[in-house]
Amino acid sequence: MTAHDSSFTIDDVGNVSHWRDEGHRYPGISPHDIVGVPAGLVIDRILGLLRSESGGLASAALLLSSYRDESGTVITMRGTAPSLHVADVETAFELSVFERSTAGLEVYDTDLSVLCTNPAALAMRGRSAGQVLQHHVGDLGSRLPLAPFLRQVLVGGEAAVQERVNGHDGHGESRVFAVTAFLLRDEQQTIGAGAVIHDVTDQARAEAAAQFLARAHEEIGTTLDAMRTARELATVAVQDFADAVSVDLVDNVIQGAEAPAPPVGTDVALRRAAFEAPGGLQAVYHVGEMSYFAFPTPYTQVIADLTSRLLDPKTSPSDWLMHDTARAGAMADAGIHSMIIVPLSFHGRVLGLASFYRGPRHPVPFNASDVSLAEQVSAKACVHIENARRYTKEHTTAVTLQRKLLPRTFPDLSAASTAHFYTPGTRETVWFDVIALSGARVGLAIGRVPHQGLDASVTMGRYRTALDTLAALDLPPNELLAHLDDATGQFLSSHVDPSPETPYPATDPPRCFYAVYDPVNGELAVASAGWPAPLLVSPAGDVTTVDVPVGEPLGQSVSYDMRRQIITPESMLILYSQSFLESGSHAEERMAQLRQAAARAGHAPKAICDSIVHRMLGGQPGNGAALLAAQTHRLPDDGMAAWTANRDPALVGESRDRCTHQLEEWGLEEHVFTTEMVVSELVTNVIRHASGNPTVRLIRDRCLTIEVSDTATTAPHLRHARAQDENGRGLLIVAALARRWGTRYTSNGKIIWVELSLHEAPG
Repeated sequence: MTAHDSSFTIDDVGNVSHWRDEGHRYPGISPHDIVGVPAGLVIDRILGLLRSESGGLASAALLLSSYRDESGTVITMRGTAPSLHVADVETAFELSVFERSTAGLEVYDTDLSVLCTNPAALAMRGRSAGQVLQHHVGDLGSRLPLAPFLRQVLVGGEAAVQERVNGHDGHGESRVFAVTAFLLRDEQQTIGAGAVIHDVTDQARAEAAAQFLARAHEEIGTTLDAMRTARELATVAVQDFADAVSVDLVDNVIQGAEAPAPPVGTDVALRRAAFEAPGGLQAVYHVGEMSYFAFPTPYTQVIADLTSRLLDPKTSPSDWLMHDTARAGAMADAGIHSMIIVPLSFHGRVLGLASFYRGPRHPVPFNASDVSLAEQVSAKACVHIENARRYTKEHTTAVTLQRKLLPRTFPDLSAASTAHFYTPGTRETVWFDVIALSGARVGLAIGRVPHQGLDASVTMGRYRTALDTLAALDLPPNELLAHLDDATGQFLSSHVDPSPETPYPATDPPRCFYAVYDPVNGELAVASAGWPAPLLVSPAGDVTTVDVPVGEPLGQSVSYDMRRQIITPESMLILYSQSFLESGSHAEERMAQLRQAAARAGHAPKAICDSIVHRMLGGQPGNGAALLAAQTHRLPDDGMAAWTANRDPALVGESRDRCTHQLEEWGLEEHVFTTEMVVSELVTNVIRHASGNPTVRLIRDRCLTIEVSDTATTAPHLRHARAQDENGRGLLIVAALARRWGTRYTSNGKIIWVELSLHEAPG
């Protein structure tokens, strides 16, 4: 159907008194031809013109509308159709769309009075046609508040504008309407406005729920921390869902213990894990405090039967608020009108509960769909809380294992006074040790294993055991690290998949540092497998870095270099983990702070540790830390005696005599017999089975050390002589008399050493 902008006016006798054809739709008709002509003839002429223009159709329909004003009756040509049947169908369609459309349809004049409305729009407004027509749209109530939007459309002048408008139904439930407003214009001006209105409440709620769940998926569970996860749940929920949210967790769950099975009674302690309330609700318990719920209340019922509750605290049929006056007062003060309590559970075990409250910020109460939404978001939080619980449990077990595998106390040595600081980390496992070596020497070790957990703790224990075993063989630091490097592939088989090309392909391989200090001559021997060089603080407080070639980390199948240097007595050696420096752009600044803390700490190892930890970590190490401070000492000159013996077997007695004389000077006469026997056997073995002149050294420390060296590289071994054998029992006797004994190799031979206890009477 084609619309036109043409009309004519007829007088009281039915003749045309005025003709208007601004669109020039009928060029064959002029005003002077039809003014005074009867209206019927004019209409017939118009129909004839339409038939001729359409190619001689058998019929044509002209749609007319009429109204009367002071000039007479005005007939307007609304449009044309090829036939009367088509015109009837099109007219019926227009009427059906308007009357039967599920969308609300309204027409307004420029003053926003309602000129036309359909049943769908009346239902949305909850009014009758008489209450709406010819009334200003702003006076029709707040159920469908279109006045501000329509006013903007008329002022803005855009042809059509879409917007969502918030209203409500007759029960006060919020509704969301999608409104398309458009201008009605004639040739030159706006004559009114129209609106198409759809109720999209369900769609809007679905979209809001999807956005809520999407935020929850993105923002909940960013860490393996149950308290942090609870806070994330509360933070997400108070954005658009609730005025206030509290989360209370079973205290043992936070500590990593197994969650209890329902029903949970009042004997199970709960702790306030999170509370967010931009809506003004005051917390009864602060975050971190133990939270108490009176029994019986919906809170206790929720964790008893694991069923969510939807409540109106003002109209609740039960008197549960009488049992919990503190919460009742807080909710009344905040204007809480609706609440949801959701159990937090995982696989049927109780983790805690979450409470959602609505007040003035959200005037619409919770409904059943909101309960489902709260349960979905809480279920996601439960998964992460359970993961955090399991992590906490494993981490606690791993840390306990680490502490048991690390030395609880260090040996009391004359070579060095030591102190340490240790705290477990989250991404690596650090270990350290102080080892008593032969000849009054001391071994200092520190290392790290990548990863954290039970496997890493076990690997750490294997490294420490291996290092202790290798140190007992008196290996120099570089050889010890080489042997440790060989064992790395086996130790870390549970973490990596070694290949021939890359024995240990991890991006963060294990590392270790080992040093041996000799208090007799003040020599420090060091080697490093990827560990930063330790600090050396002189007695005057000057801080330098130990000269050590930092080699590749362990597991690379490489060799290591060793450095030897003589250090000043009473110097402080400081071994530290990389966490003190924090890799990155601030490493140099952190190193400067570390040196300053070491220089100002005084001379006591404990003071060194306290100063560095306080200055560098602030008492809150993030990735774990280990610090080992050792103040080196020298043995007094009169605490050692040495001489070179003759290779003549007949002159072995001279060595026994010198031993006797030296022990008498030291006041150790009761140990003369045992010492003479050991020296005699060891010197005789050198003469019989080794090369070079035997060199004897006695060291008086916390024990008496006897050392006999030669230039051979063969190692002695115990023999178990038969009853009829005349010899072969000497070294067996020495082993029986000694507290411990062993062999260590030097650059020009070996040393057999024997330690005799000075605190026990010789047998």
